[in-house]
Amino acid sequence: MAEALAELVEALSTAGGPEPEPSRMRQLKRLCRASPEEVPGRALGLLMAQLSAAHGEVRLGAFRVVEQLFCRSLTFRAAAVRHLPELLALAAGTDLARPLPPPAAAARQLRAAAVAALRLWHHRYGHAHPQLGLACRFLQDNKKVDFQDADARTPVERRREEERQKRLERLHRDQAQRAEKDMEDMSPEIETVLTEMENCFRLLMPDPFDFTVEDEQPCCSKDLPSIARLPEVDDRCPDSETGKGAGREDTFEHELTSGCLGGGDDGADEAAFVRSHGLGSHKYALSLEISTDVKLEENEDNTAIINSVTDAHKLIRNKFLPSVQSWIQLFTRAAISDDRLRKAIDLKNKLEKALEKHKDMNIDYKKKRKNIVS
Repeated sequence: MAEALAELVEALSTAGGPEPEPSRMRQLKRLCRASPEEVPGRALGLLMAQLSAAHGEVRLGAFRVVEQLFCRSLTFRAAAVRHLPELLALAAGTDLARPLPPPAAAARQLRAAAVAALRLWHHRYGHAHPQLGLACRFLQDNKKVDFQDADARTPVERRREEERQKRLERLHRDQAQRAEKDMEDMSPEIETVLTEMENCFRLLMPDPFDFTVEDEQPCCSKDLPSIARLPEVDDRCPDSETGKGAGREDTFEHELTSGCLGGGDDGADEAAFVRSHGLGSHKYALSLEISTDVKLEENEDNTAIINSVTDAHKLIRNKFLPSVQSWIQLFTRAAISDDRLRKAIDLKNKLEKALEKHKDMNIDYKKKRKNIVS
């Protein structure tokens, strides 16, 4: 039984994980119930040996077992209370001469678990074990432990954490200031390269959807002569029988202007006007089919422009975009959300758009490479 007990305690202490392994923990509890006067005390001795280990994970695993046995075994609880000062020194780090071993994360978890367990034990079993209340007051008065603190940190530890946070904030602030300075220095160069790259794109492949024509009028209004104002005449329609009211040489034009054609129908007048000027209709629709799947090949005429695009592309990909992404990261880390961050994001969007447009250009560099190889 002693050998099995030792193996179980060692396995539970070194297994790791947030809780003791359930199957082995059930075996340990069965051994304690089989000999309640002897086994719990031996188990505590073995667990105290594990709590003296120079590794925080081993101590944390051992204390998790102590927590469960303390609440399940009267004999184990009485023995643990008798060794409470040593137990707190090994688990809560109450002895400054014996600090908790690394790793630091495990040490923090162990201390928090020990303080939380002591608070629970005092609440449940303090009436039978006054030593638990004395231990709580000792930690509050002498070690300045705040039992309401989730991490159960001492004032010294909290002060160190606050100082660490302040140093980190200063570092982030300094880095953001350097990023702002770099952005001010590099932004004009970035804008210049983006402008040059856009101009090269327009030279290599003009925008097929740009139909802007300056100082031009539609042909139907530019080429058609204006209708001269005619002398005033009788506004009545000419009588077909008597010819009354027909006092012009150009009868059709008189009819068109007087609104008598087609019985005064505006639609008929408009149709007659269109036919009189040799037009099929006054409404036209122009349908264009433009292929966007274009492959741009390098040749002697465009090689200088393509070289400029290539150089700008390398600058954006290797220098400008990584720098802008770094500025955004530093501004975000320093909790900066003003115009500096917005400007950096705007530059990032422009650079990514230029890279995407370069990709859409689908420039074929094969001919140039062949010439270099030959």
